[in-house]
Amino acid sequence: MNLLSETCGGIEKIGFSAQDVRNVIRNIQRRVFDSGDAECGLVLLRDLQKQSDGNFLYRVDVDEENRVRGLVWVDPRSLNAYKNFGDMVTFDSTYRTNRDEKETTYRWVLKTWLEAVDNKPPITIITDQDIALSNAISEVMPNTNHTYCTWHISSKFPEKLSTLYTQYSEFKTDFKACIYKSLSPTEFEGRWEDLKEKYDLENHNWLNDMYAIRRQ
Repeated sequence: MNLLSETCGGIEKIGFSAQDVRNVIRNIQRRVFDSGDAECGLVLLRDLQKQSDGNFLYRVDVDEENRVRGLVWVDPRSLNAYKNFGDMVTFDSTYRTNRDEKETTYRWVLKTWLEAVDNKPPITIITDQDIALSNAISEVMPNTNHTYCTWHISSKFPEKLSTLYTQYSEFKTDFKACIYKSLSPTEFEGRWEDLKEKYDLENHNWLNDMYAIRRQ
């Protein structure tokens, strides 16, 4: 939308809004996946594969009753992007977070994706703190450096650190300086020790848990 806005000379000149796009995507998802009739979606994928001379990959996972429960597709543009910029990828598993994603599902998705990219795993993959996904990555891509998304972690700060924010006016500044302004592991460790001593954080369970996985 930002690109179209610049191209067209303003957001009001595009002719549709970001919400319009979201509505179309929602309607497609409901029609193709939630209705139980995925054939129209599969026909589209087959056509795209034919048009791409085999460079468009898709795989379908079905249950015992032949109902679609998993679908992966990788288009030529994505394959080319990964070939040139595949050192690091991000895996967003937050879509439909109310649904229970299983470790077996993640393993299938990752294996299918690796098939599409000639079994060349990325150097680094970034995800949220999903245990099932972490386990799947460890199994399918054991040599890939798995790190956690800073945005997902920092979004928990207001909830997990609310007492410290309220009790100490300088805590937020010191805490963020420790995380975002430390230019080396040594500098971070020093600031972390100072932070623990200054604000008595020895028994703060959530911060201790985060510190234990700091390398991720």
